[in-house]
Amino acid sequence: MRQLFTFTFLFYFLFLSPVYSQHFNSADYIRSASADEISELLDYDVPYGVRFYKMTYHTTGSDSLPDIASGLIVIPDNTADEFPLVIYHHGTSPAKDQVPSSLNLDYEAYAFIGASGFAVLAPDYLGMGDSRGFHPYVHRATQASASIDMLKAFYEWIENEDYAVNEKLFLTGYSQGGHASMSTHKELELFHSTELNVTATTHLSGPYSVSGVMRDLMFSERNYLYLGFIPYMVLGYQEVYGTIYDELTDIFQPVFIESIEAFYDGDINLIELTFALIFLSGQNFGNNYPVTLFNPDLVNDVTSDDNHPINIILRENDTYNWAPQAPTRIFYCMGDEMVPYENSILADSVLQNNGALDLITENLNSSMGHGECVVPALLETVEFFKEFVETSVDQIAVQNKISLYPNPSDGRINISGISDFSDYKVQVIDISGKILLDQALSSEINMEHLQSGMYIVRISGKQGVTTHRVVRN
Repeated sequence: MRQLFTFTFLFYFLFLSPVYSQHFNSADYIRSASADEISELLDYDVPYGVRFYKMTYHTTGSDSLPDIASGLIVIPDNTADEFPLVIYHHGTSPAKDQVPSSLNLDYEAYAFIGASGFAVLAPDYLGMGDSRGFHPYVHRATQASASIDMLKAFYEWIENEDYAVNEKLFLTGYSQGGHASMSTHKELELFHSTELNVTATTHLSGPYSVSGVMRDLMFSERNYLYLGFIPYMVLGYQEVYGTIYDELTDIFQPVFIESIEAFYDGDINLIELTFALIFLSGQNFGNNYPVTLFNPDLVNDVTSDDNHPINIILRENDTYNWAPQAPTRIFYCMGDEMVPYENSILADSVLQNNGALDLITENLNSSMGHGECVVPALLETVEFFKEFVETSVDQIAVQNKISLYPNPSDGRINISGISDFSDYKVQVIDISGKILLDQALSSEINMEHLQSGMYIVRISGKQGVTTHRVVRN
């Protein structure tokens, strides 16, 4: 069997310390997906197929009692001696059984990352999948603990498998997953940095400012079509703290209670809850304002007292008041109608002010909505992570020699650094992931027919794959 790691201290800590010998419970093969299958699904060429495994592992539930949680493992189907590892944090699930380990939530995301050559862990989170209880939605600490305990269990499992991972550890996640990935990032760097080093992270369109941006949205008088998120968060925090309310009418207006209770009991899912709230709000109040859901006395109490117990709990679940040490990228789209982009702007400001070492926050598109922003965010994530993955000496030499100029360009881009263009091809991909050009490579790429904007140019051949971001004026 191949040696799992090259860093002796890390092996000792992970595999000989008793703290790390009690997490793994089971792992079962689910199925495989070929590179062609994934490429066809994504409309984007990927180099590898993948194998999916469901893992269960020991953790602590939101009630502080022992629990068994579940998650997905994705292993690239290639001959690499070892893989870099990504923890992918999934977005909001509408129901307890719609999770990565069932391959019915965010499939394209973790399949794409795995098919790009990374081993992937995708925790289902507490209260989801096999875990007990109600899911503590956007709760910082339990999202982090579910990820970190799965990571420890994975290291135990892979020690006895024919797969190997190296020391590269990446974190990412979209929407709720952006909040979860930043939660995990913070927890790892503040409390686990001596044994688990984060290589780089991307946090994507997440609600990082629960006590600021998201609270302002919850108490706003503007139409919002995702009302179900609000009671989901309140119910989840009640699951952890137990002090949010004595009766649901302490928080919500009576007309909404029956639907919210049905959601908590599992009789309806999040989508059905959202439709019910929109209907009831429109029928009874003539609007879809988030503030309409709430007991007016509660709104007055919370907005007039910064130290109201609910405000304290909301602040505990912000994810940005620290200083990340690993290279970090925050990607978002300004047209996001679901998670306000101001979350990313505020997080960037505070993280930078706290002394973040390498943080760039980028608006990927000013008009794209929440769903549209997923693909460019994942493309940027994979390309960013690839910068930290060791390649062969020949590949490094070739990639360092290849350059594209001028950039920005009026449409014609020259290629230098390759003397023999045979067996090379080029793809031009827009920020939505759509392949616009796929042909044999020559010394010039003609993009005159494309609209102004940012594109990814992917050059592949006998010396590997290199990508470049180019701007068409």
